[in-house]
Amino acid sequence: MAETAFSEDGKYFSAISQDGRLRIWDTETNVLKQEYTPDLHLTSPPSCLQWISVAQSVTPQKDGRRKSVSGDQEIQCIALGTTSGKILIYSVAQAKVETVLEEKNNEINRNCITALDWSKKYGLYSCNKESLVYEWNLQSTTVRNKYNVNIENKNKQVCSVSAIKIIPHNQNSPARFLVTASTQIRIWRLHGEDADLVKCLGHNAAPKALLALAGLNNSCWLVEGSQNERLLSFWDVTITGELLPQVNGGDTTPNRKKRKKSTSAPITIPTPVYNFVLEDAPKQLDVAVSSEENGTRLCLAAVTRSGVVHYYGHMLNGASSKPIKPSVSLQVTSPGARPRPLRAARLLPAALLLAYDHDTRRVFERLTPDLSTKTQVLIRGEEKESKKKQNKQSQKEKQDAGDVTYVEPMGGVSRKRTTPGATVEVPMEQRLANLTVDLSTRGRAPVSHNLTKLLVQGLHSNDKKLILSVLQTNKASVAQQTVSALPAALLPRLLLQLADMAARRTSQCAAVCTWLSALLRCHAALLLAAMHANTGTQLTHLLAIFTNRRSHLCQLLNLKGRLELTMAQRAPADQQLQQDPVLEYNDSSSEEEMEVERAASESDNEQSWGEGSDASSVDE
Repeated sequence: MAETAFSEDGKYFSAISQDGRLRIWDTETNVLKQEYTPDLHLTSPPSCLQWISVAQSVTPQKDGRRKSVSGDQEIQCIALGTTSGKILIYSVAQAKVETVLEEKNNEINRNCITALDWSKKYGLYSCNKESLVYEWNLQSTTVRNKYNVNIENKNKQVCSVSAIKIIPHNQNSPARFLVTASTQIRIWRLHGEDADLVKCLGHNAAPKALLALAGLNNSCWLVEGSQNERLLSFWDVTITGELLPQVNGGDTTPNRKKRKKSTSAPITIPTPVYNFVLEDAPKQLDVAVSSEENGTRLCLAAVTRSGVVHYYGHMLNGASSKPIKPSVSLQVTSPGARPRPLRAARLLPAALLLAYDHDTRRVFERLTPDLSTKTQVLIRGEEKESKKKQNKQSQKEKQDAGDVTYVEPMGGVSRKRTTPGATVEVPMEQRLANLTVDLSTRGRAPVSHNLTKLLVQGLHSNDKKLILSVLQTNKASVAQQTVSALPAALLPRLLLQLADMAARRTSQCAAVCTWLSALLRCHAALLLAAMHANTGTQLTHLLAIFTNRRSHLCQLLNLKGRLELTMAQRAPADQQLQQDPVLEYNDSSSEEEMEVERAASESDNEQSWGEGSDASSVDE
């Protein structure tokens, strides 16, 4: 399954991103030329791509006839296989999808396209998860032929094909030959509507295989590998007359029963011509074969998962069972010894084209491998330019350093330096002034000096008392000035503390609202640009807390209003006793009568007590 590919001339580089977008770079200018987002790119994203050449459509003439299209009028396009089974033909010149290939009975739409291959001589081929190979007619956008290249195992399990390659040949036969990689590397003969297994290479390349073909004159070679192994195999897949179908009678292609018997019978497993060893599993391959005076030379470039490119230069002079080591290994690092992983490599006639990431952009570089060393490290970065700028600035400072006044922070001593490297003499008066202690500032709290430094110190040490002493200040201006000078690396910690305070008392929640509003005003762009999972979780937590508090606000306001109305209507007894009378009237006659009545009542009581005592004496 190819997710990245160079164009045939190496001018463009295409890749499918993780979110289902197609991106095309210009390798000569290192510029992202086009970016295309297919419809439903999230539900049915592209699964593989293949560069093809399509004849340019020409408008008909007045008499209704079309102009003949020559080979020079072909345009470069990209065939995108999707998980829904459709194939999109994207035109690079028009920057849009020209054609959509799909089977009319919608049978193909249920299966994902796993592999694509194209040849100028034979056209476009695709394969899906059910191991069905389709031959497409690009002019009529229909399926020309359909082949079944599936072989059941002993357990009757179907292993889908992960890569295909069309083998070109110069034999006088309409048959076509196809290499498929599933549980084994197999060669199929496609003749008419039948697919016959003609050769089994025997190497297991499932589940993800890498195939690369190279041809010279009448010979063809295959380099195959798996993303789970650290070995590449080199096979001779030249089509000879023995593999062609018989025409004049005799046994034709075997039927399915014979195919099953042949697969179950013991087969002599062929061995590869060469084996190339890698330090890590391969991710992308490119191979080229050229003729020289001494013989045929093979050039192979393999990109590993660790971001290293292994280059092999070998002369094809007979088979060898010993694994071949790379001629040179290419790596790219920054001036600070940070590796920059290589993403892809392409063999050009006189150079090697490399693709790697530099900061946020993709860079393409052409170079000739140095075969005198086993490892070639390319140092790429901007440190050299920065050093030149620093040297220029230091030279300017030296020129302008005649009489420079330096002021130290926090009210330090100002001093002058006449010449670079000269001694600094501070007067004794200034030294004594620095040693004096101002007693008036001894009792002041350190919070009033610089809240930003206190907040930074509290967030670094996770001191809750120090953090609360700063965050409980419910003033918008103070919060705005403090948060504006806060480093960006401490924003997640501050959000965590605000979320903890928001879940507590209402007084702290009011202060949290003040500080959070100041934080969003000062660092809104940074919070939107940073793709940090913790920051998003903390903001979601704060939003949930405020939403919960707001849901109870209407009920609390309703209860508060009823309580105030009830307290206003109710008259306490204490307030009635303490009220002053509006009018007071004192009557003197009434007071005298009351005194006479009191005296009379007292005399009557004395007489009654006296009579009671006499009666008691008589009884005695």
